[in-house]
Amino acid sequence: MEDYQIIILCVILGVVLLFALAVLLFAWATMPGRRKCGLEKYLDVKFAHRGLHDGTRAENSMSAFRAAKEAGFGIELDVRLSRDGELVVFHDPTLERVCGIEGKVIEYTASELATFKLSGTEDGIPTFREVLELIDGAVPLLVEIKMEGDEKGVAEKLAEVIKDYRGDYIVESFNPLALRKIKQLLPAVPRGILSMPYSKEDRFRGKLLYKLLENLCLNFLMRPDFIAYAKTGAANPVLRYIRKTYGTPLFAWTIKSEEEEAKAISDGFDSVIFEGYIAEKSK
Repeated sequence: MEDYQIIILCVILGVVLLFALAVLLFAWATMPGRRKCGLEKYLDVKFAHRGLHDGTRAENSMSAFRAAKEAGFGIELDVRLSRDGELVVFHDPTLERVCGIEGKVIEYTASELATFKLSGTEDGIPTFREVLELIDGAVPLLVEIKMEGDEKGVAEKLAEVIKDYRGDYIVESFNPLALRKIKQLLPAVPRGILSMPYSKEDRFRGKLLYKLLENLCLNFLMRPDFIAYAKTGAANPVLRYIRKTYGTPLFAWTIKSEEEEAKAISDGFDSVIFEGYIAEKSK
């Protein structure tokens, strides 16, 4: 064999080897959890997004949670920290959209936050402890950890507050590091990664971190038991690959009509996180 032929063969073998390594790395990075963790019973649950809120009941309010409990729906809610280290239920990092007040949630104490009215209603921002007392195991909870920027210790506080709760709950987050901490502190609790088509939004486009998150390439950090993906991302080939290969349960968010719900189920989602209409409860 001529020298140039040996060189060509080595190049081809090197390319094949690199491709094989890339495939193996991708498979390892995106692999979800493969354990039995009791998640199956949650697949028949439809979760009211931030409670059963409407024009009279604000999102993430005690009124919205009470209505969802009475209607028999699961409840999706958001937790983050107050200035004094209490776990409060609120979606945004800032107060302006919902309360009309300047500043971040973490800049106020829990008692101060309780006085801020939600969307012009009589409800203030509740603590997570208050919500747990209200629900008291009546319906399952889907707890989303909000951990951004200067918000540290949310997962640790959640584990502390919920350790003696007797009701059913599962945990999700957009932040893989929050779920990694939950994996350590609450290993038996089903955990799920939240994601979306980040590349479709200008603020995320072109950023490597969000490309990895969009394509679930950081699953190796916490091995999620389920994936909660934006309804607009059902065609994501990585999501479809994970579903086909591992049968990982999928939750669709945020569903806003019966038509969207039907499409999500036809797209392969197992359950939905809904708002703006009353979902038909699973039989």
